[in-house]
Amino acid sequence: MDKLLKHIIITLLPIIGWSQSYVGTVGNYPIHLEVTVYPNANDTTSGELEGFYFYDSKLISIPISGSYNNESVTLIDDYYFTPEKVFDADEVFELKKKKNQLIGTLQLKDKTFKVALTETSQESLEDFRNPKLTFVKDSVVNYNDKQLVWFTEYYSKLPLFRLGNGFTKAQRDTFNPILDAIHLSDAKDKLDCNSWFEISYDVNLVNNNFISYLKHYSVYCGGAHPSHGNVGYTFNLETLEVVEDIELIYPKVDFFQKLKDKYQHSENDVQDEECETFVDNSYWQYKTWNLTSEGVILIPNYPHAMTPCVEEYFLSYSELLKE
Repeated sequence: MDKLLKHIIITLLPIIGWSQSYVGTVGNYPIHLEVTVYPNANDTTSGELEGFYFYDSKLISIPISGSYNNESVTLIDDYYFTPEKVFDADEVFELKKKKNQLIGTLQLKDKTFKVALTETSQESLEDFRNPKLTFVKDSVVNYNDKQLVWFTEYYSKLPLFRLGNGFTKAQRDTFNPILDAIHLSDAKDKLDCNSWFEISYDVNLVNNNFISYLKHYSVYCGGAHPSHGNVGYTFNLETLEVVEDIELIYPKVDFFQKLKDKYQHSENDVQDEECETFVDNSYWQYKTWNLTSEGVILIPNYPHAMTPCVEEYFLSYSELLKE
């Protein structure tokens, strides 16, 4: 049994990846680079790599992948590497490993830069990049006697508001750290996505009882398809809680049935067949919702392939209270 276990471990070891971080320069530009190394099963002197690098002045992760053989390393700006891609890639690193360094060149379209990188124990993202992310005050929007103060994260350029004048200290102390965390998470995600990453907001309600807003996102960070969707946030200013489900506010309302009664007969038959919006309540179990001054916005949650079916629906407060 021990011999069998030892054989299994020895067999698996070569395919287990390990990560290494580097710090150095491309030309005169400081960068951080991190790769995960996957040795070939039968020859640990060669294998594949994947990872990212970023310029210290920009902090935007650029995906890289490649291969190594003995002391030579080739990396391209792509999530997936094949030797044929080297000829068409916009960015190609050709490097030699010398002790704890990678020395060589970066071919950036029609320009060539010298590269000198040194191994480091520093975590590129956690230790270097993330502590540098900074919120810069942008503007103030008034909602009667209450202010939402908008900030932009400096590197990702993503905006989000915080609670300002007109809110109590308890309200600011409760919800601003939550907004900080949301803003920081979105900024990291955008910096990790060197492609198309868009976020916009609809602030639908600010009053003495609630703040309710929708975040709309459209993202493509590699893979077969982009991702589109909405996230709803509602803060109860009286109880100082984040309201996860609309049923916590209206526990007696059957939202699916009310929406079905209001909308099913007026919708296009073809759309109903394709999207099955009101065939059953499966698309409404994890719905997105938001409060407004007039009523509630509700958005069904479809599988990724059915994203074109997404549409906003609305129930007024009088409709919610109607038996």
